[in-house]
Amino acid sequence: MKRKLYDSLVDLRLTVSKVLGFAQEIKQITPITTMDGFGFAQDISHTPSDVIELPPKEELIRPNVPLKSKIDLTSLETRYFDIADEGGNRKLAYSISGNINAEKILLCLPGLLETKDSFTVLHTYFLRFEDCKVVSVDFPGRGDSESIALSQNYTMSLYLSDIKSLIKILLINHSSNTQFTLLGTSMGGVLAMYLTQSLGKRISEIILNDIALTVNWTALYSLYKSMKNEVGFKEVKQLAKDLRVDERAFADVQLPGHFDLSYKADVWGMNFHEAMEGYKGKVALIYGADSKICTRQRVRSAKAAIPGLITLEIEDAGHPVPFTPQVCEFIQLQMKLK
Repeated sequence: MKRKLYDSLVDLRLTVSKVLGFAQEIKQITPITTMDGFGFAQDISHTPSDVIELPPKEELIRPNVPLKSKIDLTSLETRYFDIADEGGNRKLAYSISGNINAEKILLCLPGLLETKDSFTVLHTYFLRFEDCKVVSVDFPGRGDSESIALSQNYTMSLYLSDIKSLIKILLINHSSNTQFTLLGTSMGGVLAMYLTQSLGKRISEIILNDIALTVNWTALYSLYKSMKNEVGFKEVKQLAKDLRVDERAFADVQLPGHFDLSYKADVWGMNFHEAMEGYKGKVALIYGADSKICTRQRVRSAKAAIPGLITLEIEDAGHPVPFTPQVCEFIQLQMKLK
């Protein structure tokens, strides 16, 4: 009797193993490597004395029917795409990480003289979410992106055109339901506002890092002065090397023609309200308590202009706000990632 019961149990275990599509007997199954941070799989190894219990309501996998996974996880890597304009052909660099097939995309736009490397912390933080991919870009003449032709100038409209081209590439093979989030630091935030004019229907939300709808003239002067002082203490060539920025970009960003997008000016400063007109997506603003660019007064004005504006003030932070765990969690919350 005991022998028959034992044989029946063995037959049952072999049957279950075949139904689940495993090639070996259960006692020989190699444990699946788990990635707890991404929740891909649980260890399903069993000792010979274990009794297999299928999870409740779990559907059995039919033998010889492969499952197509939507998860194509990649660690941080740099990619390039070609830009063709009046200056010729050049390469624009961007970093990408996470699930390449994810329907939630976070595109990070750096500040005036920053590179995509300023978002490395975000790339690392969001790797834990399998339904998200993070992209950060180098504007032309910054980081790993090629410089523009000698016949061209670095301008805001040039950056805007490049980012539009990148977004089109990122959204290829994605449905219209893709959640596309723009995160812009300082100048990158201004570009995010202008992108809503032409791509507003595809942009689910924008998150601004220490930049509001108005930038005071006094704040711009302070920023310009600090830049001049920094250049004064170092040779331009050395500073450009340290920041990985084209030397010509230092000169061009200080020219009146660098900001060649439409805006309204008044006695207070530059106003970008028109750039946001008609945008129906969500808007969030992160600002430093000690910022001279995005002051509390400017935050109050932005709240009055944008109903439902979500804000986060970071104590002891200036311009721009660093990507601390608190800031990363705030961005995660806005993207509804769990």
